[in-house]
Amino acid sequence: MSRRRRPPRRRRHPVPTGSARLYVRLASANVSLLTFFLQAEDNLALPTVVDRFAAVVRLIYSPDEAGRVETFLRDFTAVCPEAAVCLRP
Repeated sequence: MSRRRRPPRRRRHPVPTGSARLYVRLASANVSLLTFFLQAEDNLALPTVVDRFAAVVRLIYSPDEAGRVETFLRDFTAVCPEAAVCLRP
């Protein structure tokens, strides 16, 4: 008895070739809050602390989600007004 082969799955969206990133400066007490909110948004971006003394966090995300990340940061600055994007490479 032979097995039936499934047709290959088609990708719904083209796969991005690289990740987008930006750097956010905020109070060191709010780094965990930023991480918590990003996880609540279905891991929208991957936060990495670049400078723990100046509390600079690098956010790595898919270029397809740039609009959602911008909206998220706008809403996050309403909660933490000292948070600001300090570098957009």
